[in-house]
Amino acid sequence: MEKLKTLLIANRGEIAARINRTARAENIRTIAIYTHADAASLHVSEADESVLLPGGDAKGYLDGDEIIRIAKEYEADAIIPGYGFLSENSDFARSVAAAGMVFVGPSPEAIDSFGIKHTARELAMAAGVPVVPGTRGLVDSVEDAITESEKLGFPVMLKATAGGGGMGLAACKDVNEVKDSYAMVKSRGENLFKNSGLFIERYYPDSHHIEVQVFGNGLGNAIHFELRKRLAETAVGLAESIRYGSAGTIEYIVDDKSGDFFFLEMNTRLQVEHGITELCYDVDLVKLMLLQADAELAGKGGIKAETLKEMQPSEPKGAAIECRVYAENPARDYAPSPGILQIVEWNGTENSRIDTWVKTGTIVSSHYDPLLAKVMFHSESRNTTIKEMHQLLTKSRICGPPTNLDFLAAILADSEFVVGNTMTKFLATFEYAPAAIDVLTGGAYTQVQDYPGRPTMGRGFPHAGPMDPLAFQIANLLVGNRPGVEGLELTLNGPELVFKAKALIALCGASMEFAIDGKPALMWSRIIINSGQRLKIGKTTGAGCRSYLAVYGGFPNVARWFGSKATSPGVGVGGYQGRQLSAGDLLGITKDIPDDLTQPLKLAERLVPKYTDHWEILAMVGPYDDGYLLPEDVEMIYDTKWQVSHNAARGGIRLIGPKPKWARKDGGEGGAHPSNVVEYGYPVGTLNWTGDDPCIFPVDCPDFGGFVSSTTIIKADYWRLGQIKAGDTIKYRRVSLEDALAIRKLVNDFILSVGRACKGEGSFKDIMPLDYSLLPASSMSDKLGIAVLHRVEAKGNQPQTLYRQGADDYLLVEYGSGNFDLNHRCRVTALTKALREATGSISFSTGLVNTVGCCTSLLIYYDGLKIAQKKLISYLVDLESQLGDLSNAQVPSRIFKLPITFESERQKAAIQRYIETQRPYASYLPDNMEFVAKNNGLERKDLEHILLNSKLMAVSVGFFAALPLCLPVDPRERLNCPKMNPSRVFTPAGQVSWGGSCMALYNVESPGGYQLTGLTIPGVDILGSKNGYSLERPWLFEDFDQLTFYEVNEEEYERQLAIFESGRYVYDVESTTFDMGAHNALLASTVQEVQAMKERQAKAQEEMDQVEKDLMAKWTEEKAAGKVPMDKVEALLNDPNIAKVEAPLNANVWKVIAAEGDDVDGETVVAILEAMKLEITVKAENEAVGGKIEKVLVRPGDVVKAGDPLVLVRQA
Repeated sequence: MEKLKTLLIANRGEIAARINRTARAENIRTIAIYTHADAASLHVSEADESVLLPGGDAKGYLDGDEIIRIAKEYEADAIIPGYGFLSENSDFARSVAAAGMVFVGPSPEAIDSFGIKHTARELAMAAGVPVVPGTRGLVDSVEDAITESEKLGFPVMLKATAGGGGMGLAACKDVNEVKDSYAMVKSRGENLFKNSGLFIERYYPDSHHIEVQVFGNGLGNAIHFELRKRLAETAVGLAESIRYGSAGTIEYIVDDKSGDFFFLEMNTRLQVEHGITELCYDVDLVKLMLLQADAELAGKGGIKAETLKEMQPSEPKGAAIECRVYAENPARDYAPSPGILQIVEWNGTENSRIDTWVKTGTIVSSHYDPLLAKVMFHSESRNTTIKEMHQLLTKSRICGPPTNLDFLAAILADSEFVVGNTMTKFLATFEYAPAAIDVLTGGAYTQVQDYPGRPTMGRGFPHAGPMDPLAFQIANLLVGNRPGVEGLELTLNGPELVFKAKALIALCGASMEFAIDGKPALMWSRIIINSGQRLKIGKTTGAGCRSYLAVYGGFPNVARWFGSKATSPGVGVGGYQGRQLSAGDLLGITKDIPDDLTQPLKLAERLVPKYTDHWEILAMVGPYDDGYLLPEDVEMIYDTKWQVSHNAARGGIRLIGPKPKWARKDGGEGGAHPSNVVEYGYPVGTLNWTGDDPCIFPVDCPDFGGFVSSTTIIKADYWRLGQIKAGDTIKYRRVSLEDALAIRKLVNDFILSVGRACKGEGSFKDIMPLDYSLLPASSMSDKLGIAVLHRVEAKGNQPQTLYRQGADDYLLVEYGSGNFDLNHRCRVTALTKALREATGSISFSTGLVNTVGCCTSLLIYYDGLKIAQKKLISYLVDLESQLGDLSNAQVPSRIFKLPITFESERQKAAIQRYIETQRPYASYLPDNMEFVAKNNGLERKDLEHILLNSKLMAVSVGFFAALPLCLPVDPRERLNCPKMNPSRVFTPAGQVSWGGSCMALYNVESPGGYQLTGLTIPGVDILGSKNGYSLERPWLFEDFDQLTFYEVNEEEYERQLAIFESGRYVYDVESTTFDMGAHNALLASTVQEVQAMKERQAKAQEEMDQVEKDLMAKWTEEKAAGKVPMDKVEALLNDPNIAKVEAPLNANVWKVIAAEGDDVDGETVVAILEAMKLEITVKAENEAVGGKIEKVLVRPGDVVKAGDPLVLVRQA
């Protein structure tokens, strides 16, 4: 290029990426513009420079003045819109020229000439181009429209003169339809294009739509890319008649009966389908546009006539087809379907071309056209192209929101399409039915799960999988699936689904309302459901809270993430877009069902698992029973009939009951409360003590934390744990390791027997039911059991090592005496490496499942049926001796240099949200940083100095989405502070925080309790699409990494964060080794300084503890005072004209919708409750309907029990 050196691309998506590709090939510097919604688009990451538009997502690309300002700032020579947005905006083209740049496209005058359809017809006629018979000029009244239509002869087409894209059109076959359509077309023209003008043409229902690509030099010369001579001649003649410059497309309609062709309109821009022309004529139309712009910049007016004519091709080569792939739902009239693309895999070949802006991890926004890609194929013949394109589409995969991939493939396989009967009415008669389930309503909490989920994943990504693995596996076996195939987990209230194809289903678990086309259906049965049938699963009708819907073949369009399709909504991974199902979702299913599975089948009633509202749960000793809880506390756990709180969900089931007395006064370096310990890995099923409050940790629990865990449920009883709901009661029953393994084998054998019977290889009659009442007495020789199974005493530089029990599948190896020490972390790292490299009888191929390493411990998850606990301990003791003295070890490490801003609107908003919705005042409010400083006897500037000068060692990576938990390397910088109480429900991504003795970096938006102390760049990309990440490694930080910070202001932070969000951020990281010998020398030389620091901290913390105690008492008192007095409530309840609206279950009040004085009808929502992480809408029913709300008894944040009155209604 002579003058064109820098180009701003004023567009988004695939066309922006496609333009960039040619510009870069021509050594033109490219500037991309983008909105927040498009940050991860390929057009952003592939450009030389990318600029975030300051406007909102919806209008950013339409702000011509801002785009021109950016172009001038970045010294662009030209602006190219391509197509769409500003490409046919003549005012924008003029403004570009006025700013001293070239608009890469036709002149404003050319755009104006063809922007109005009825004047375009006049220009075409003047150039001798045949036009569709129609009115001359606009039609001003419905009467004129009728008269003109009768003159033309029906059918006719009413057309808005402005706009395009098929909008503002109406085909009419008689006078009545003209009357009905006239006002609609005028209104569409006015609303969409600010022009209500309308004209009429004859409508040719049996016709072909043909587009001719032309290119003009603006000097009166043009060339064409068209096979048909007469079409080509008229197209060139029309372009030359107005001295058209740049690429353009002239659209024709060809009558299938007569063969006559007529001009429709001219698109004064690059055509969407320009790739077909390029493939068949071996031309780059974007390059031609840039050459034309370059000539204009050079003052030549355009490409020389002789040069242009030399570019005129003789004829096309072969045949090409383009398929536009959209994120749209074919079951919902092709409605746009925004969402996250969990997998994008194109089956491209040498002769294919895929113009796209998306990749795995792209979020398709609702703000823009949902076009994902233009998929093209070129070969020597049309038949070959059809065949190869069909294969390309069927072997490509896009998982996430619905797409039209299968719809496009079905068109290519259609016999009418294959023979060339591709008239404009083709889709009106084309029949397509996807093999899919259309989700009408998602139910309370419906998500995709498979078994066993991701037990090997770790790093703060939950195990996932079904809460009740027994019912889940039986449902799969009944429909002929493998027991672990993905199905739907339904909680409390199920979904409503329409099956678009025949399917085989089974519903197993807690009893639920269950109907097909309104007729009751049987649970625990194999059922054939036909295309078009509606399945409705309502509320639970008895004990238990979860059921499982299995479908033969599972859900092929759901992506696997780390080997599993299980959903973990808390971290947004797996399943259907990482979330629960909602209306408008589309689940693909298997098309063909084997004949041998179409016979009815029902599980024998006596084999159906028994659910109850009082559970006796089998458990063993947990890691911290000994020395942390008193013997009487342990006895209390087994003797108590615990009530299940409204906070009972996949991530935790809180229990209500007595408090332990504890065997310690405090948590040492773990924290102030005796429940605090130095962070360690959590066994699934354990009873975790957050302060004095117990919480059972199911499959979606954090993988590590700093609270004591005791009694742990055995693996065989996970299925019963999964059916516990708010308001139930449970009692622990103590069993031994031998009991636990025997019962697990019993459950496993039961599932195997059911599977054989479902295959016809056995009979249900021969299977014994799972009846726990028949279990023999426990074989435990010790009443309490033993938490510490083995101890190795300290020797020299080798620390004390304890082996703690975690039921039948977990073992916790703990170093030292509960104090932070990087020597212990070094040992954990060495032990982990030894286990990962093991190849003998104890290895990850023979029964080890996963490990969770923390600063002082390693949790080992193993299969107790494959590896004996005693054998594992013996092996670990031997390994320990082999590790030897590591006090001078050299450990591989990396040093990260990250930006941090201490003042930001994001952090302020998070704290303000906490103040407004959770707790109005506390010792740590309104400034967390001021509190952390005071709690350590420091000033704020001292805290900032520590954060900016410390090396923070990652002692564990996990908890929640690969969060790095970091300990200052220098013991003099080890701050200490309590967590927020209650913990936050929201933390911004990239939040730097402090709790206990450690810093934590929250990588994603999440709950959290650490104090907020700054913002930095996150260290996770779930689907691995950003620079520095991959689908196989979506986390950044590893154990023994060192994090350091440098200060930036908020503006600079936001700039760097925008780069991260666009996938282009490059982390500043340096590989090094960490010298344990040097570190130990530092520890020895700073003993007195550290002691003085701890004394200062203790004094400061005593003062802050008192402040917190006083503020907590005040808050508690105010909450209690705000409640309606009970005597007033009772007086109203005794009034015969008062009706009460009650809580349906134990729950937390999330929102109060009703207000005193409101009228009540059958749809009146009085409150929204939160229980089991679900939103429960409470409506006024029965005698309350028709009345007026007298008194609201609850406020947001209140805890209510089933049957508690929420509002009182005075009856009419």
